[in-house]
Amino acid sequence: MNPLSEIGLIVGREVKKNLRGVKGIILLLLSLIGGTATSLMLVRYFRRKLEGVDPAAVREAQVQVFTDVFRDADMGKYLGDAPLSLVMMFNLCVWLAPALVWLASFDGISGEIQHRSIRYWTVRTRRTSFYLGKFFGLWATIGVITFAMHLLTWVVAIVEGHTSAGNVVSWGIRFWLASVPIIGAWCGLAVCVSSFFRTPLTSLLIVGFTFFFIFVVGSLTPAIIVSSSKNLDDTTAAVLSALYPNSYDRMLLSPSFEKVALGLLSCVLFGGIPTVLGAFLLKKRDV
Repeated sequence: MNPLSEIGLIVGREVKKNLRGVKGIILLLLSLIGGTATSLMLVRYFRRKLEGVDPAAVREAQVQVFTDVFRDADMGKYLGDAPLSLVMMFNLCVWLAPALVWLASFDGISGEIQHRSIRYWTVRTRRTSFYLGKFFGLWATIGVITFAMHLLTWVVAIVEGHTSAGNVVSWGIRFWLASVPIIGAWCGLAVCVSSFFRTPLTSLLIVGFTFFFIFVVGSLTPAIIVSSSKNLDDTTAAVLSALYPNSYDRMLLSPSFEKVALGLLSCVLFGGIPTVLGAFLLKKRDV
């Protein structure tokens, strides 16, 4: 087979295995029940606070909030018309992405190495194809889970009737598509780290530690620096934030094509470099 056929074969196997297996079903149910419920409760809370307020004033408040959060007036105006429930779901999916990737990825390659099943595949497919199939299979799995979370939120938003179905679907697709590159960035790193180990438990611990370390360096530390310096444009904080894929959401959601392109490039580099490294090292290893 050619490499694309080999990759497609592995991807199909991974998606079926992940979504049909106990682990995949549990992740899907937890995401749908816990994630969607949390998002909807937050939306209901804010709506109760805004009962009786003029819709125009609510929109202006939403524009101001997003302008302050992203420090971008154009972004504030752009997101001012977005249904609040979909904004909440997008933020929740981006926040949950590392956890979902971590729990779904830790045994992807390490489990195959531990049980020697990798030898079955590597005599039938190229090792590079095997590795890339694992990466794209994980990416597709998490993409499907997050799409299900978004879809359930769309249905609830349409049933509630606070906005039109067309507006819900339009914004919903944009939000889900903006989360996909961020998921891919985390998947690239997770598959690379997990491929170094021969036992799933070790892989689980090391991938979890790696993700936590990135969170501390790329999210928590910049927040502390900004809080201490009182400078929202602190250079050190900006550089450290670039090490945290979830921070790319402000670029991927931007109405500016240049910023979206920069966000996509950042995700490609963050996920692509570990993927190339992992595929190269797996090709050289004795498995």
